[in-house]
Amino acid sequence: MTAMADRLLHAMARSAPHRYGGEAVSELEHALQCGDLARDAGADEELQLACLLHDVGRYAVDQSLVSDTTEPTRAAPSARGHHEVGAELLAPWAPERVVWCVRMHADAKRYLCATEPEYFARLSPASRHTLELQGGVMSPGDALRFAEHRWLRDALALRRWDDQSKVVGKKTRSLEDWAPVIQRWLRS
Repeated sequence: MTAMADRLLHAMARSAPHRYGGEAVSELEHALQCGDLARDAGADEELQLACLLHDVGRYAVDQSLVSDTTEPTRAAPSARGHHEVGAELLAPWAPERVVWCVRMHADAKRYLCATEPEYFARLSPASRHTLELQGGVMSPGDALRFAEHRWLRDALALRRWDDQSKVVGKKTRSLEDWAPVIQRWLRS
């Protein structure tokens, strides 16, 4: 196992008692549900990993570096969104597609709000709040540019599974069940 895989598994285990933003599930429950939804939908293992780790910037880094949490923080002036911080954490270790999907899952929400009017209505109050912190609804020009990316479909799938991963008491695979996936994909 790589040191980073070990670090991430430990951080995920520590996230179990912490609520996921303003939602009723924990950070760990949210991650496991998102990974399970991807696996159950037949996503390849790389996209499953992106789903499992998409919020790594919320629980595996110093939160003073993060600017878009729903909890009151004392973010540093140079703080960035959890998606950016998480992607930077993963970049030396994970495949490029995983890192891109982690970085873009907030922009995928912004894109969907811009391109599917009914999407915004389905967002939870906490997700609407973070949408504003993450830049609001994407402009038409930005949406056109975003739509051209080769992994757009992956980012949108991750985003939709992210939105569905807030079910209290939902049974999922355990973190131990996911450990081999994390170990297999993170480079040493």
